[in-house]
Amino acid sequence: MSAIRQNTFLYGLLACLLPLVVWLHAGVASSLKRLHGGEETAFIPSAQAVRLVALGYDQLLADFYWLAFVSYIGDSVARSYDQSVQADKYLDLVSSLDPHFTQPYWYCAFTIGSAQKRPLRANEIIQRGIRANPSNWYLPYIAGINMYLFAHDEVAAAKYYMVASKFPDAPPWLARQAVILAAKIPSTIKEINTWDTIYRSEKSAMIQTKAREKLVALWSRVYSSSPKGEIREKAKKALKELGVEV
Repeated sequence: MSAIRQNTFLYGLLACLLPLVVWLHAGVASSLKRLHGGEETAFIPSAQAVRLVALGYDQLLADFYWLAFVSYIGDSVARSYDQSVQADKYLDLVSSLDPHFTQPYWYCAFTIGSAQKRPLRANEIIQRGIRANPSNWYLPYIAGINMYLFAHDEVAAAKYYMVASKFPDAPPWLARQAVILAAKIPSTIKEINTWDTIYRSEKSAMIQTKAREKLVALWSRVYSSSPKGEIREKAKKALKELGVEV
């Protein structure tokens, strides 16, 4: 068999096997379930197990499990009960199969870091993304968000922000935020500033909703604790922009 015919045969074989691989993984994801605390929980394999049968289609299967995660996290009622307990396994799997895919790292912060209250575990996965994407400012920014909001480590967060701000395509507000985080000013101001940036820039409805809820709570606290004056009026204006009348 000539080299051309051999390559054609191999490509044809792979094209035929690809739907089979996806079908097998879909079957695993839908049928291998176990009862946990009276609720049905999807079985999520390890990255090592997936690679054994991936036939080199790691990125394709990363997309498949990413869509499964999006479906899982989209059930907000169920996630409010289980605190996104499966997010770690989903995001660890997706980022292992395709570490260059950046969106999962953002969800690491807001599911593992926030909902599960495990920011240091979230940081471990985010570090994988930083190593795989050394020229991407967005990932150290996410690491900073996670360390500030959920690990409550302003020093580490400010360092991440400053690293992110050094990239040529980083937005100019990032350096200013790094300075604010490092400054000795009230933590409420820092937190409002951070959540406001997320609320105005994030496209995910789930994360934007969470950011709005946090802003309403923070500005309401400022409004109720401030005497009449400029600060109280600023809080009132901010709450009105968020759709809350006081």
